[in-house]
Amino acid sequence: MRVRDLVEMTDLHLVPLTGDAGMDRPIRWVYTTDLLDPGRYLTGGELVLTGMMWRRGPADSAEFMSATSARHVGCVAAGDAAYGTVPPDLVEACAERGIPLLEVPVDVSFATITDRVIHLLTIERQGDLAEQLDRRRKLLAAVAEGAGLATVLRLWSEGSDVRCLLRTATGRTPVADADPGDDALGGVLAERFLTATSLPQVVVTTDAGAHSLFPVDVRSEHRATSWFLACEGDFREWPRVRHESVTELASLLALERERIEEGRRADRVVAEQLFRLVVSGRSTREEIAGRLAEFGLADQPYVAVSASLLPVADGQLACRILDEVLATVVRDGRTLVSAVDDEAMALLPLRSDAVTELLRAQAGALAPAMADGRLLLGLSLPTSGPDGLGAALSEARQARTLAELRGGTVAVLATDEIDSHALLLATVPDDVRRTFLARVLGPVIDYDQRHGSDLTATLEAFLAASGSWTACAERLHVHVNTLRYRIRRIEELTGRSLASLEHRVDFFLALRAR
Repeated sequence: MRVRDLVEMTDLHLVPLTGDAGMDRPIRWVYTTDLLDPGRYLTGGELVLTGMMWRRGPADSAEFMSATSARHVGCVAAGDAAYGTVPPDLVEACAERGIPLLEVPVDVSFATITDRVIHLLTIERQGDLAEQLDRRRKLLAAVAEGAGLATVLRLWSEGSDVRCLLRTATGRTPVADADPGDDALGGVLAERFLTATSLPQVVVTTDAGAHSLFPVDVRSEHRATSWFLACEGDFREWPRVRHESVTELASLLALERERIEEGRRADRVVAEQLFRLVVSGRSTREEIAGRLAEFGLADQPYVAVSASLLPVADGQLACRILDEVLATVVRDGRTLVSAVDDEAMALLPLRSDAVTELLRAQAGALAPAMADGRLLLGLSLPTSGPDGLGAALSEARQARTLAELRGGTVAVLATDEIDSHALLLATVPDDVRRTFLARVLGPVIDYDQRHGSDLTATLEAFLAASGSWTACAERLHVHVNTLRYRIRRIEELTGRSLASLEHRVDFFLALRAR
């Protein structure tokens, strides 16, 4: 039932005071009140009947309408008994908030309106229930037969008056051959889905209006790997039957997704076996070639990808996140991806020279869901065939380790980007770095600890000033002679000269190795 249906009951003589705006808003119940703030008793979609006994002055109309509009009521109907007419301030307050306002003549009782509305809602719901049951039977039969996501969505949309799109956390559609829709809108909806503190969530955009986001949960799923339904309109203003129908659709889609995930587990087992064999060095060239051919990578160039999560390493979750990121880059064909202990590994067919940028953009879209954690991805150089797989996996894992040195919630690093001393130092084992530091700077550090001096800080400032005595002295706020004494003491303790470029490099790397 809609506001327009109520107005068209001519025997009730209800007069719209805010024009035709909002005439198609649904009414799902009736609530009578004379409270100035009835918000706590409203749940959305009500026809609010009021005798305006709450009104003591013009300002009260704005307060009353703020409380009711915040609860997304369907309509307000005000009686003439108290004032003989509806005050202009109430008309203005309703118009400002887009809530239809009806005038109830003094000779029409609220009880009459309530009886008529409830009677019509009951008849309407009986028809909706029959239609809903018929649709439910068709949907359950389709799910039982394994019809697939596209069929389930098509059957649900037949006869439905609301358009719903299925999206993943990166904003893509997981339905084959489906209309991808507006990519920009999909990105906005996905970001709001990832950051929503509760669901369903209403998103209002300037160009596309309101969309309601409903979760499609398989289990206790991380938001970054979840799917959602984006349905046109504000669910808080929907009839109850529509809300129930969308919720049921989300549950059925979750079942279909679980079926898809079950089918992909076999591929992940094969991928895990391959990755473990290669990493351990126990695989033969023939074994690798056969597995690559199974996934269409026998003669195609590819890059290896490694992913992990911080601070809590979870290989299975990293695998699901990496799978979603790769699905946005490779929209057709099978992806070789699996969890291996605390990380995820994958082979990505090389179909674009901009693969690093593509992965960085898609992984970055999941940043809002990372909360206090980090997602790290490393990519190898392109390779092909079975002979390059071992080196590619090693490169990807090393790049992923180095990605931790980069800032940001999501860090993606390709092997060909490793070009700084910090990244180089990160490749050196911890025990080697500690030994190098002790041999080069150990005497200076020990001297500072015993005497409370600042020789280490002085050395760092001297190198930062590119060996300029004046600039370094000014930076440390000491006399140049004092600086010369400290530098001479460092050279005596270490047996190295800061006049030598080679020794300066040693000092610089040792300081960074700390």
